[in-house]
Amino acid sequence: MLQAIEAEISPDGKVTLLEPVHLAQRSRAVVTILAPIDETAPKRGSAAALLSVLDSPELASAKPGDPERMEREIAANRDAWGD
Repeated sequence: MLQAIEAEISPDGKVTLLEPVHLAQRSRAVVTILAPIDETAPKRGSAAALLSVLDSPELASAKPGDPERMEREIAANRDAWGD
């Protein structure tokens, strides 16, 4: 069974898994190196950070988006591939 697990790799090659892994036996893995980590980005998985956004005055006072404009943008992006 294939299973994807997010991990971080330090410059010295140390791999740190970002979620628990439970295996019945020793298994092989393939590591794919992705783009560097943006240290300024908010940390993923923070319920406290999400709750603070949901409780923020900025979100409470935000006006809803225009659904017709959103549909036009989605269609334009979909058609941008030209296929």
